[in-house]
Amino acid sequence: MYSKISTFGRITILLGKQQAATGERMSPRRLAEKAGVPKDFVYRLDAGEARHVDLDALARLCAALHCDLQDILVWEHDHGESI
Repeated sequence: MYSKISTFGRITILLGKQQAATGERMSPRRLAEKAGVPKDFVYRLDAGEARHVDLDALARLCAALHCDLQDILVWEHDHGESI
């Protein structure tokens, strides 16, 4: 069985949850500014294309989104099931 860590679409989901909770709409670019991380990092993460992740940058994203690490990094099995 093949498993992997995925980030695909997670930033978009978290930005939507934050907007629902606070009424504040935030773009990925604005999130990057708020978290102090490169905007390309946020876009690559959301596209599931980030191969090497700076843990400090990830921690800053979690703080800016008021979320936990497992909200961004999701362990997926080969059939797309998340655990």
